[in-house]
This record gives sequence, C-alpha cells and structure tokens, in this order.
Amino acid sequence: MRVLGRRLACVVLSVAASSAAASPARGSDYPDRAVRIIVGFSPGGATDQLARLLAKDLNEIWNQPVVVENRPGASGNIAHGQVAHSPGDGHTLLFTSAPLTINPSLYRHLDYDPLRDFKPVMLVAIVPSLLLVPAASPLKSFGDLLTHAASHPGSLSYASAGNGTPQHLAMELLKAKTGLRIVHVPYNGGAPAVVGLIGGQTELMFAALPEAAPHVASGRLRALAISSLERSELMPHLPTVSEAGVTGFNAVGWQGLLAPGNTPHHVVTRIHAALDNALARAGTRSRIEALGLRISGAGPSKFHDFLAGELLKWADVVKRSGARVD
Repeated sequence: MRVLGRRLACVVLSVAASSAAASPARGSDYPDRAVRIIVGFSPGGATDQLARLLAKDLNEIWNQPVVVENRPGASGNIAHGQVAHSPGDGHTLLFTSAPLTINPSLYRHLDYDPLRDFKPVMLVAIVPSLLLVPAASPLKSFGDLLTHAASHPGSLSYASAGNGTPQHLAMELLKAKTGLRIVHVPYNGGAPAVVGLIGGQTELMFAALPEAAPHVASGRLRALAISSLERSELMPHLPTVSEAGVTGFNAVGWQGLLAPGNTPHHVVTRIHAALDNALARAGTRSRIEALGLRISGAGPSKFHDFLAGELLKWADVVKRSGARVD
C-alpha cells in the first residue's frame, strides 16, 4: 500500500507539473515568446507611430520580440474584433484610440464589447484637437465665433474627416453645448478636410493637434482654441474651449493599450509595469510630447472608468447628430 501511495503521489505531481506548463504565462515568466501589438489603422499615423515607439521600448525591457501589426479597416473594428477573440495570454495586445468608444454608437452590429471583451492596461496619451479657421478668416477669437454663429445661424460650415470621426463629433458636442447652428461638410479623410479649410471651402473645423500644428505654424490656419481641459505646452497661450466660454467642454482623442478580456490580472499588471518603465525614459517622453500628445499613464482601473465615460458621452452626441455608418 505504501508503494502504491508513493506511485499515486508521483502521478499527481507529474500531472500538476504538466498542467502548470500548459497554463497561460505566469507573471514571473511573461512574456515567454514574441508579443504582437495590433493597430487598427494604417502605418504612419499617430496611433501607429506611438505603438511602434513603445514596442521598441518593450522589446528592450522584456528582451522578447514585440511586433506591431497593422490591421486597418472599418474604423478600427477589424483589429478590435481580432484582439477581443484572441487568447488571453498577453501575447496579443491592442493599441487603439477613440473609435473604440465611438463605434458602438455608429455601427449596429459589432463582434466585441469595449468593456466586456478587453482588459484596459494603460491610457498612454491624450490627443487634443485645435479649433481652426483659415488665416484670412475674420474670426480672430473663439468669442468672435460664438457671436457670429449666434447672429448668423446656419451661415458657417465646418469640415471633418467624415461622419462619426472624432473631430466631427467634437464639433457636434460644441453645437449641443452652445445651441449654435453650423453646417457639417464631411470629407473623405482628414487631409482633404484640412486642404478644403485652407482653401476657404469651409469656415472652421476641429483637427488633431499633431496634424494641425504645422499648418498653424506656417500661418495657413489660425487656431482659436484647444479641445482639451488643459492647455498644450506646445501652444501655452492658446485657451481651451472651456476657458473661452463653454465650461467643461472636453473632446479629446486618446491612445491606449488593451488586452483580451480573459487576460489574467498578473499579466495585465506586468504589462502595465513595463509601460510605466518605458514612459519613465526621458527620450521616450520627449518624443511623445514632440508629437503634440499629452502623456497620461493612467492604469487599468482609471483607464476603465475613462472608457466607460467616453462611451456614454459619445453615445449621446451620436444620437443628437444622427450620425450612422451602417
């Protein structure tokens, strides 16, 4: 009986060891192979640039390959769905932006839920927008815009990169908070919208600071205000929309890292710690800030609350605007 007992104990220990080897990576040995960061937008954009910058740092921190894969299409939905249904072992991650919290209000059928199917890891950066007018515009300040739009309802038009884009909805949020009537002119992309504004085809628009700043610096466009609650260090004299008269206005883009919803807590914690390490590097911080982004660094809990708030805010704006993609 003692021999049988010893044999049984050996079998149990062997099975336990096999199970441990087959289980998802533990916090101490994660990552144990290459990590993929899926980006739902084309190479070269702000989200892609930031993902690649952080991937380089994570590669050095983990001593494992960290590869960025672009899966553009459907305003990020293809990438979102891919990661939502990936194994929760921390080796497939999502680096995405504002469409994650806007798309549920624009698309009738999505194969993911932004809160249920993802574990937020870190809100890396906030991306404010500039409220722009052509250089020759008679509107010299945000106050001028409010006065003119109120006394000439429907006479102004604003450009956007298309229905449901963050800058389109930022203007719709401004209209909702002020009661102003401004006509929407959607373009097929942000670059054509900016070109149209420079050429005087429209009177104003919101555009992401990294894309808009060069046109302001060149004198082709004038910035009236910034869409975030805080001023930008790149343009410290430019008031926020909230300071300029629409109290509490906040319409920003953002960029953050998420994992599949069934990723263990200890793996999420380890990824967050590595990102903290990356953002502590002076070279990394300066390169991010040079892009016109404001570093956040908010962890899983705060990032979750941020996502929940953005989902509610944009659902209301989309409903008011009547925007729909499908």
